[in-house]
Amino acid sequence: MRRASSNKACRSILITGAGNKAFCAGADIGYLAGISKKADAERFFDIFYKMRNTILESKKLVVAAINGYCLGGGNELALACDMRFASEDAVFGQPEVKLGLVPGGGATYSLAGIVGIGKAKEMILSGKTLGAKEALRIGLVDGVFKKNMLIDSTMQICRSINECGPQAVALAKHAINSAYSVDHRHEKRAFVESLTSKEGKNGINAFLGHRKADFNR
Repeated sequence: MRRASSNKACRSILITGAGNKAFCAGADIGYLAGISKKADAERFFDIFYKMRNTILESKKLVVAAINGYCLGGGNELALACDMRFASEDAVFGQPEVKLGLVPGGGATYSLAGIVGIGKAKEMILSGKTLGAKEALRIGLVDGVFKKNMLIDSTMQICRSINECGPQAVALAKHAINSAYSVDHRHEKRAFVESLTSKEGKNGINAFLGHRKADFNR
């Protein structure tokens, strides 16, 4: 992201997933299972937060072409982008609570700004997924295309914006993002506490064991 942002020949940046299965299915749960200390959980959070800020602070247009699953940290990666376009089979969600965790990539404060606080709470507190048509209806994505047309259609949109003044686009992006300055410390505390808690470990172990977590025991 830094290399692309500093490349004078680059006018816009398109992020998409390798292959056809997923844009990004979220964090490596096996890796999270090995985190038990709060300091390690904080370092993990800070890495994602730095990446998110790199996208937000880039002077380039950053667009997500979402091809398939877009879950957890993957959805938060897309939320950091300036625009989001999806294939017809894309699936979105913040399923962290089903593992006894709290989103740690910006969803608790950025999702509401895009879909409204009601829908943001519904997605985060229920952990349910939604399809591309519903994502478009609530404003989570800016357009939906056939899978084989996603990249070409998204690149065409990028090219149309590239015809505008690059300085004006960069300044406008910065001004818009500055209007939504947030305090991420609340999310960081919640993420770290949930990841290092007994409930979080139970949920993660259940996921890795291919079973549903029982939080009532």
